[in-house]
Amino acid sequence: MLVVSNSVELCSNSSRPTPCGRSAQELVMANVRLTTSIGKYPYFKKEWRNDMKNQTVKWLFAVCGLFISGLFVMTSSLMGAEKPPIRVGLLLSYTGVAPLQTQGIANGVELAFEEVGWKAGGRKIEIVKEDDEYSPSTGLVKVRRLVEERKVNFVVGPVQSAVALAIYDYVRKQGVIQINPNAFSRELTSPEKACETIFRVIETTDQAMYPMGQWMAKKTPHRNVVIIATDFKAGHDSADAFKAGFEAAGGKVIKDIYPKLGTMDYFPFLRSVDVKGADATFAWLSGTDAVRFVQQYQESGMKKRLPLFGHNAVADNSYLATIGEAALGVVTSCHYTWTLDTPHNRAFVKAYVTKTGETPSVYGEHGYTAGKLIVAGIEALKGEVENSAQVAKELKRVASKVQTPSGPLAFDKYNQRIVDILMVKTEKRDGKLANVVIDNLGTVAQEDVWKWWRK
Repeated sequence: MLVVSNSVELCSNSSRPTPCGRSAQELVMANVRLTTSIGKYPYFKKEWRNDMKNQTVKWLFAVCGLFISGLFVMTSSLMGAEKPPIRVGLLLSYTGVAPLQTQGIANGVELAFEEVGWKAGGRKIEIVKEDDEYSPSTGLVKVRRLVEERKVNFVVGPVQSAVALAIYDYVRKQGVIQINPNAFSRELTSPEKACETIFRVIETTDQAMYPMGQWMAKKTPHRNVVIIATDFKAGHDSADAFKAGFEAAGGKVIKDIYPKLGTMDYFPFLRSVDVKGADATFAWLSGTDAVRFVQQYQESGMKKRLPLFGHNAVADNSYLATIGEAALGVVTSCHYTWTLDTPHNRAFVKAYVTKTGETPSVYGEHGYTAGKLIVAGIEALKGEVENSAQVAKELKRVASKVQTPSGPLAFDKYNQRIVDILMVKTEKRDGKLANVVIDNLGTVAQEDVWKWWRK
């Protein structure tokens, strides 16, 4: 029928024979006679109408079925469509004087993500890296790029306190989640600067240095100390905190010396360290500066007369191979060393060595803890991380469930990590240099040790 009707429509104005040998007019008349005949016989008329009705109903059902099927497929596709990846920005010092700090933090973050297959809360995780060049001005430019151009959901960084202070106002106003893995100047998590979206997983200068000053005055024979520290924010804060704790416990600081960042030759400064009455040296230097200082301290012969103490940055595990045996006997404070004998740390060390071929530094622990916290938050929110205020609250809630290599994760009300402070000594273990625990000063919160400057 449809073929005939189409033929009529296309050929009705032509008297030329059709393929069947009859003209179009003849076919039209035949069709009319057939329709008229059907109308004369009620039976055929009824059957024909029923047939047309059935066909129409079937056609409508078919169309509806196709529509519903298409709608179901489309809805299923939309519901099953994978959400965009969660982006984590690493704002670290890939160039400058702190390459191994950066490497350790980055390795730790990556390891935490690798353990969950780079996926949490049903969404993939991506890392975006920016180099702050150990520079406050560059750090501000790079964090803007991460937030505004790269659209990151989290920022992990920076390494240096001066960079952290430079980006603080911007990060706070943007509301982006920042996890600070290494910048430990005291005011970053003080009541005046504490921010619900900024977390810090390294101890403050107070937490590390004030208890060490007290320990040194009480647990060693040294009562008269010379301080040498890098002339920048973290160096001054560390020296001040150590001095406060040391003198509160009866010790005396004879002299303070502050060489500039990037100093190549420390011998002129070491002559100033060797003063009458001094019986030990406290040092805060980091990165490649620490390598040169410790080596030159040994070469100068000072180490025999004035034992070397300091913060772990001066003899961190990541730099021990480069420093060499000049690091032997150096005593420092920290909250983590890879030699800790706990189940969680043994598992972490094994995984880290498998990934990198090296034992983890404290910086690796910082990065790993930051990564674990991010994963825990994403999982708890089932991947819904677009609301920063909600994410911040959830990170605080789930933190206690995160097991780190140095113990359960804990924050105070200012989002500052609470840690155990360890005293470690550089020794040889299985033929390699390592920082071995010689004392545990217990759990220290920033509020326990900031009274000397918060009066």
